[in-house]
Parts: sequence; C-alpha cells; structure tokens
Amino acid sequence: MFEKEYSFKGKHAEKVIKLTAKFDRDIQLFARNFDVYIVAPIIGFLYGRKADLDKGTETTKIFPDILMREQSDLKFNYMLIMLLDKENEQNFDERINKAFRHYGSEKAQSDEQLYEQYVRGGVDILYEKLIETASNNDDYLKNLYDFLEEFDERYNQAISTDSILDLCRLARS
Repeated sequence: MFEKEYSFKGKHAEKVIKLTAKFDRDIQLFARNFDVYIVAPIIGFLYGRKADLDKGTETTKIFPDILMREQSDLKFNYMLIMLLDKENEQNFDERINKAFRHYGSEKAQSDEQLYEQYVRGGVDILYEKLIETASNNDDYLKNLYDFLEEFDERYNQAISTDSILDLCRLARS
C-alpha cells in the first residue's frame, strides 16, 4: 500500500499545498506533503471525518522513496486505525484480521479505501482548523494553538496510559 508514489488530488491537493506553504519567510505548518499524510488519517479518524476522492485537476505528490523509508510509521497508522475503527467493524477479532492478517491482500482493498477516506477527511480538518480562517502570521499561530488545545482536551485526557500500553502489546503480537 505504501510502496508507490502517492498523489493528493483535486481540492485535497490544493489544501495540502496550502498546508505546506510558507506563511512567513521561514515559517510553515508542515514542511512536506508527507508530514500532512502521516498526520491526516489519525485526525480524520479521531474526528470521524471521511472524504471521497475529488476528481479535480490539481495534484501534489509524495515520491516512493519517502514512502518506502517511512513505511513502518505509515503501516502503524493504518493498523492502529483498523484496530480502533469500531464504526466500520464491531467484531474485535475481525479488526485484528484487518489490521494484521489482511494487510496488503485483496481482502484489504475496502479497508485501504477507508483509510484513504480518513486521510482526505483529515486533510479537510487540518485545512479548516489551521488555514481557512487565517490571514496573517498571528492568525496561523492562534489557529495552531487553538487546534492543539482542542485536540488535547478532546483526546489526550480521555486516553489512559494503560490503554496505550494495551494497544502496543496488541501491535507486537
């Protein structure tokens, strides 16, 4: 899944381009398209936002060498989402299969499409929260601060250390 070039398309490409653009001479929120790609599926999943593929003409890419080098982190994100996604699969054993046994097989095609929907949904959220309402440096920084504060209140306080350790044990088995 993470072995060939990846392209953001249409409105999502436009949003990624804006998320990686410098808003001051030397300041930008994301340095590379890959940085958006690694964060977006987690944000999309946690916010419950999916988005369909946009057929627009704009594209921006992530080259295969970057994806191959970072493949273990990308796979971790994919597997974590498959393990946690009770909305699309309530059966825990089947979520284990989706995360570990079906990865890369024909059975995983619909799961890979779901993951990509979370990527695009995450791009939408990152754009809305960080870029859409900003018009100057102070706005960008305020938006980033507000987003991180909201994220912390919404998720970090609900996640216990034991929950994280349990997920790590599952990933190793």
